Amino acid sequence: MGKLSKLVNSLQPSPIREMLKAVSELKYKGIDVIQLSTGQPSLPLDEEVIEFLISKLKEDPLTVSSYTPTGGIKQLILKIIEDLKYFGKIEVEENEVVITEGASEGLLLASLALFDDEDEVIILEPSYVSYPNVVLIAGAKPIFLTQKMENGYQPDLEELKSKITNKTKAIIFATPDNPTGRIINPQIAKGLIEIAKDHDLWIIVDEAYKHLIYEGEHIWFWRNEDARNRTICINTFSKDPAMTGFRLGYAFGPKEVISSMERIKQYTTLCSNTPAQIAALKYLEPRIKERVLKYTLDIYKRRRDALINSMLEFISEARFVKPAGAMYLFADFSKYLKNLNIDDKTFMMDLVNKKGVAVINGSSFGPSGKNHIRITFVGENENRINKGVILINEYLKEGRKNDFK
Repeated sequence: MGKLSKLVNSLQPSPIREMLKAVSELKYKGIDVIQLSTGQPSLPLDEEVIEFLISKLKEDPLTVSSYTPTGGIKQLILKIIEDLKYFGKIEVEENEVVITEGASEGLLLASLALFDDEDEVIILEPSYVSYPNVVLIAGAKPIFLTQKMENGYQPDLEELKSKITNKTKAIIFATPDNPTGRIINPQIAKGLIEIAKDHDLWIIVDEAYKHLIYEGEHIWFWRNEDARNRTICINTFSKDPAMTGFRLGYAFGPKEVISSMERIKQYTTLCSNTPAQIAALKYLEPRIKERVLKYTLDIYKRRRDALINSMLEFISEARFVKPAGAMYLFADFSKYLKNLNIDDKTFMMDLVNKKGVAVINGSSFGPSGKNHIRITFVGENENRINKGVILINEYLKEGRKNDFK
């Protein structure tokens, strides 16, 4: 058998997908698992959206199951442009939008369109697990800039400048952030744009959670004139409308970049999921989207607060910053893991197998995530979240006892 590519050996398996597989296997055996790991909303897709898609399938099944243009259905692109104007007060042209298979494909296409071998890409970390890997797939080198808990996970702009070399091509980050829930401060955003302009860098902003904000406001980079010609915004229908399995997203940015992304997409996924694009048309009606957001944010905020209260009561030595947005709480478990004499990856797998509670180990999100745990608060109701934290506490206590025997 021939050798595998060097690229395969450079990519790390996603712990999120690894945990999803483990949970699936446990559930197949009839074991109840409290799902505090993946960013999978537990709220169903809106009923009006479901009925709309069903009606379209019945009326015109051939169209719903057919190919679409690679860049996406024209009606959907126009709806997205209206949506961005309505919610973000930003103007985007038709040739500045491309439909993707979720945010994941958007990140990959942007990386392939922008990066060459030897390029360096600064990633604000802790960060979503895909960022360094899409950079590696494009042949470039990830350079990590640590965001510290004591600074609310806001990046240090002076430290960012020190990371820039003549090989630096771009900066990648999310706002609101996964895994920390941090929203970029307006002044920091302005500074990031100025640095990118001064050093002629691209900015890739992952906006997957732009509507899931509990305190504060989303920073729309596209509003800044200095950012428009160098910023690619990556978006998804997975989070607020809960369409994860539909695999649908979109990117907008300078037309030259978007057309390049579309050209690459012609030879990867060809076009995005047609039924998903049709369903998204209905979700993007302002009346429906506003109703869904109001309902969703109310539930998710209650769940976030329930998780925080449970953590303070049962796992009081864990350190964390209250997440202002997204779906996650990122907690420093250093004291507990030191007492148990295990790393965060071992903790993650042992916890799900012994207590039936799924979380994600923090070291997966970058070097500074070591000994941290990402806990999702949108996948379970308040009672299940509280039960999950109590079971984590039980595991920590039992582990200590065994360690000291």
